[in-house]
Amino acid sequence: MEASESITANDLYGKPITVGATVKYVSTRTVGKVVEMKRENDKTWALLDKTRLYYDTRYLEVTAADATEEEDETAARVDMEEVEKKIRSMEDALKVKDINMDTSCEGGG
Repeated sequence: MEASESITANDLYGKPITVGATVKYVSTRTVGKVVEMKRENDKTWALLDKTRLYYDTRYLEVTAADATEEEDETAARVDMEEVEKKIRSMEDALKVKDINMDTSCEGGG
C-alpha cells in the first residue's frame, strides 16, 4: 500500500483526484471530501470524510467544493420530471383515436 500523499488517481471523466478534493460517488450521489487515498490490488480507493468509507476512484466524480447531495437530488428530480413529460407526450402521440371498426360478422362460404 502506497502513502496517501503520493497517490493520484482519475475520476470516471479523467479528472485528477487528490487528498482534499471534493468528489461525488455516482451510484448514490454521496458527496464528500477525500481525506485519504490508498492503492491495493491495482485499484485506487478514496476515503470520504462524510461516510468514513473507501470508494473505488473509478466511480467518483470530482465536483465543486460547495456541492451538496440536496442540490444533486433536486437536479435529478427536475430531469425525471422532464423524462416523465416526454413519456406522456409519446404515449399521447401513440394513442389511436376514433378507431372505426366494422364489427359485423359475415360467414364465409
